[in-house]
Formats: sequence, structure tokens, C-alpha cells
Amino acid sequence: MDVKAISKPKRRKKNKSRTQVSSDSDSEPEKSTTKSISKQDPEGHKELTDAQVTTEFKKFYLQRATQEFAEDLDKVRGADDFREGALPLLINALSQGTSTFSREDQRRIVEAGREESKRE
Repeated sequence: MDVKAISKPKRRKKNKSRTQVSSDSDSEPEKSTTKSISKQDPEGHKELTDAQVTTEFKKFYLQRATQEFAEDLDKVRGADDFREGALPLLINALSQGTSTFSREDQRRIVEAGREESKRE
């Protein structure tokens, strides 16, 4: 009797679904989303982490949005059907606009704002 005829067939590794997210994926490795605080720019200032940039950009964006839409926001707040519980929803809706900016753009805008505030 032939040994190959008796042995079990080799098992094939199942392919993972294309929609499944896996850390052992063959795709490119993810870039680090947090930069080290100890890094310094050429002028000797500490770089901001991505989380700090996101927080500062959101703050800046909401300030600008409320300035630009001040009249419209006053009309919304003065409406008969506006309730206090709607305020967090309104803030969340306005802050969704930050997602249209890339991390690089957010960082550039925040750093430009910091430079401008140093001059004043």
C-alpha cells in the first residue's frame, strides 16, 4: 500500500474575509498615530502629539464656526422648539466638520495659530 494514499491531505489555511480587520494583515503597517512629546522642532519647541493637535484643532474649529455662524446659531437657540438637551447635539454636529481636515492640515493650522499667538 502506498503511504501517500493513506496520509491525510494537507489542510489549507483559510483566507480571511477582505472586510475583516486583523493585526496580522499582509497590508502595510499602520503609521504611529502618536508622536513623541520629546521631539523638538528646529526652533527648540516641543512637538504636539496627535491627540493634542486634535484637541486644539477641535477647539479652534468650534470657535471659528460659532463666530461665522453666530446669527444662525442665535436663530436656532431662539426657536420655540429648541430645548437645552439639543445643545450637546448641536455642538457634536458642528464638531463633525473637523473630520474633513487631514491630520497634517490640522497640525499645520494648530501650529500656525500657536506661532500667531506668540507674535501677539
